Amino acid sequence: KTVATMSSGYGIRGGIGRCYPFFAGYKECLKTETTSTGLDCKDFREDYFECLHHRKEYERIDTIKEQAKLNEIKAAGGGGGGDEH
Repeated sequence: KTVATMSSGYGIRGGIGRCYPFFAGYKECLKTETTSTGLDCKDFREDYFECLHHRKEYERIDTIKEQAKLNEIKAAGGGGGGDEH
C-alpha cells in the first residue's frame, strides 16, 4: 500500500522549488485560519496557484496580444472602432 505524501519542497535540480515559498506561506496561514471557509488565506492561496499555473499571467499576455492586434489594424487604417471624436 502506498501513502501519498506532500512535496518535499525541493526543486527538480535541488534547492527550494520555485513555488515552495508561496506554499509555505499558504500553509502557515491555514494554521491560523479563523474561519472554515478559507477566506482568511484567499490571497496566499491565489499567489500559490498563480505560481503553479500562471493563469493570470497568461490572461494578461493574451490581453496584450489582443490589444497589439487592434493597434495594428487601427494603424493600418482599418480600425473603424468609433474612437474618433
